[in-house]
Amino acid sequence: MKHLLSLFVVLLTINIQAQVSEKSASLSLGDQMAYAMDHKNADKKTVEKIVEKAFKQYGKVKRNRKANEWTCESCEISMIAGQPINVYYKVEKKNGFIRTYTFFDDGTKFLTSDNDSRASRAITQLNLEIYFDVLRAVISEELKNEEKNLKNYGKDLSKLSKKEEGLHGDIDKYLQKIKDAEKEIEKNLLEQEEKRMQIAKQER
Repeated sequence: MKHLLSLFVVLLTINIQAQVSEKSASLSLGDQMAYAMDHKNADKKTVEKIVEKAFKQYGKVKRNRKANEWTCESCEISMIAGQPINVYYKVEKKNGFIRTYTFFDDGTKFLTSDNDSRASRAITQLNLEIYFDVLRAVISEELKNEEKNLKNYGKDLSKLSKKEEGLHGDIDKYLQKIKDAEKEIEKNLLEQEEKRMQIAKQER
């Protein structure tokens, strides 16, 4: 059982880390190696805010609108490097998801698992924190939507309940009208009979 649990933890860790992949991506400095993540069902502006917040705690973040990328120059992230580094990131909208690219330049090279495995592990951890922050935002938004739907369903149920009460009221009115009509029919039949008797008497 312990072995199965350990295997599950290992597989879960591998699956989580698989959310971050290294791939070449375009940057204003040319094509460079980046750490990419895909965020399903996420809103682009929400992702941009979360990534900006993540790097703002390490330095000043500037946006290059022309290149559609952000820069954190002399970003002090001790878990990655002992000296300030330049961080760049991009947020792109894809078909059904948002993709983020983060680039880490230590001044001599863009950090990857091939040229600095220790820094790469720290970068992966930092990206995973961003990934889960986005995931929490997505789930929170979904919960808000479901709560809104639930509230609307409650309103619909209330309307249907009131309509049912109205229909029952209509039935009661119709039943009373039927009873009144039956009495009128009985009265009418008696009046018809009396009129026939008057006609017969007059004919005699």
